[in-house]
Amino acid sequence: IVMAGAGISVSAGIPDFRTPGSGLYDNLQKYQLPSPTAVFDIGFFRENPSPFYMLARELFPGQYQPTVTHHFIKLLHDKGLLLRCFSQNIDSLETQAGLPHDKLVAAHGNFDSATCIATGEKVPVEEVKEAIMAGEADEEGRGWRRLNEKYGGLVKPDIVFFGEQLP
Repeated sequence: IVMAGAGISVSAGIPDFRTPGSGLYDNLQKYQLPSPTAVFDIGFFRENPSPFYMLARELFPGQYQPTVTHHFIKLLHDKGLLLRCFSQNIDSLETQAGLPHDKLVAAHGNFDSATCIATGEKVPVEEVKEAIMAGEADEEGRGWRRLNEKYGGLVKPDIVFFGEQLP
């Protein structure tokens, strides 16, 4: 059994959440949030999804590579030694390293799937990524506002926000 936290992803360039000075919560001023944790608060997201979508552009998988530790966890699986990997990380680097979904318990969710929070409908994660990367709306009419209209409510990766139940 592996239990993992932010430390295995920091060397990939992903900041942890709470380290003073370098942590994510210390570097969100550009989003003009009422508090640093608001960016991951479901109530705030329902009222103002823009800050989360802007941050998600920076964090979406594909911009960071799995670390030696992520590959080691995959090696444990390949050797038949891994029962389960429990991770607090939302970055999806475990699955990007090739760890099967059934071997991962993403305690805080991650970017591997997405849902419309109004309807519960699953939304293809590549469609969500494309919309988030396009911004609020691009010149071709793509973007997260159009995605939300298409699915009948706010769509987000299946990251557990404050105010939501753990998986």
